[in-house]
Amino acid sequence: MTALAAWHAGFAGLVAGSVYAAPDSRVAAAQTLAASGLDVHVDVMAASEGLPQGVSLAELQMISAVVDRERVGVHLIGSPDFVDAVLPKILALRPGVVFLPWRAFTGERVEAVHAAGGAAWIAVWREWDGLGEPRWPAHPDGVLVMLIEPGTRDRCRLDRLGLVTACTAMFSELPVAVDGGVTEEIAPLCAAAGVHQMIVGRALMTSERREAM
Repeated sequence: MTALAAWHAGFAGLVAGSVYAAPDSRVAAAQTLAASGLDVHVDVMAASEGLPQGVSLAELQMISAVVDRERVGVHLIGSPDFVDAVLPKILALRPGVVFLPWRAFTGERVEAVHAAGGAAWIAVWREWDGLGEPRWPAHPDGVLVMLIEPGTRDRCRLDRLGLVTACTAMFSELPVAVDGGVTEEIAPLCAAAGVHQMIVGRALMTSERREAM
């Protein structure tokens, strides 16, 4: 069974759980997160050697059947062609938020997300350095600042929290989230930077069976 680390309770309203790294069933992990009042973050990514497979469309469909759609956020990680291939199937499930990579963040795709009743957030890696206003490809409903390169297992880059403060200073109306390597020790730094949400995976979810060993 999936259990949640107790430390997240100290950040009420700020933590969402990523099921990508769930130690057991991703569907069960999503149910645990939702039952605890947390949003469910789902990474759907193009195949990559050396990394666990992203959440499959079949898993996402099962998650969408047991979790309120408003609590589900789907992050598409891959090329614009990959996004085009999977986006219609994602939108058919009507998730509350769709996170699109900068290169795939176009007005047409944003309109498609809105038509499905969702919010379209832009995922930022190296496309903006926090100096000067970013040239959004289209106007986002929110900003996801990646603390590691999307689709990798790199270490958390705390220097990237500067993007959070830069974004909140320039665009007070835009909510900002962070994803990638957030832990109990790093969470206070994210909160201090002004994030509206921290997406947490391994540091949040554990296996009760493993803890008992």
